Amino acid sequence: MTTANISKSKLLSYSSTKIEHSNGYGSEYYTAIMYLQPSTQSGKNLCPYSSAGCELACLVTSGRMNMAQQARHNRTQAFNTDREAFKIQLYGEIEAHIKRAHRKGLKPAIRLNGTSDIAWELVYPDMMPKFSEVQFYDYTKFPINKRTRIPANYDLTFSRSESNHDQVIPTLEAGRRVAVVFDVKRNDPLPEVYLGYPVIDGDLHDMRFLDPQGVIIGLHGKGRAGKDRTGFVVQVEDFRQEIILEQVA
Repeated sequence: MTTANISKSKLLSYSSTKIEHSNGYGSEYYTAIMYLQPSTQSGKNLCPYSSAGCELACLVTSGRMNMAQQARHNRTQAFNTDREAFKIQLYGEIEAHIKRAHRKGLKPAIRLNGTSDIAWELVYPDMMPKFSEVQFYDYTKFPINKRTRIPANYDLTFSRSESNHDQVIPTLEAGRRVAVVFDVKRNDPLPEVYLGYPVIDGDLHDMRFLDPQGVIIGLHGKGRAGKDRTGFVVQVEDFRQEIILEQVA
């Protein structure tokens, strides 16, 4: 078994707008993120519950993400080619991230699914127990009953799409938080309530584990999401009209 890096690109990154916002947010955590190729872009599906809408609006079409295609390709090919060699490189970078966070006097946090939806607790079952001081976190479209063995240091936020909308209320009722993309331009205010649950601004930072459970994580539509008509992006005016009709009725 080789200890050489299988990927030509570093696995963990600090250079995305959200991560930069998070690391400048003033919390006690220092976070890193990993970007792989989403959905079936690599020939293997790394987002098994993706929808047509989320594929169209994927962050790979938003901002600087569009300039990192080769790096994502390198990482994803490494993951798909040799999981054990990928694991060695990933664990080494996690250890380096922990040291980097400590030098800053902060706690380490890591989001592994920047543009993928992999059940890491199943791929590398020993990873989160091994790095118990790291706060891992991700968005996921896996139904809550499909991921039941979640380590204590792995925080998941359910991500709504047009194909799983029926799971939003049950997920909230189970005490989990749900991320929803709204057709609201950056810097414009998000709705205060959605489906009867409070909405908090998820674009202020990326560290969802700092947010309360049982709330909507509101996200502004970015990139091609602004033109979405699949139902993935919630049209604010549409649901406001629904509320008005309910009140009249």
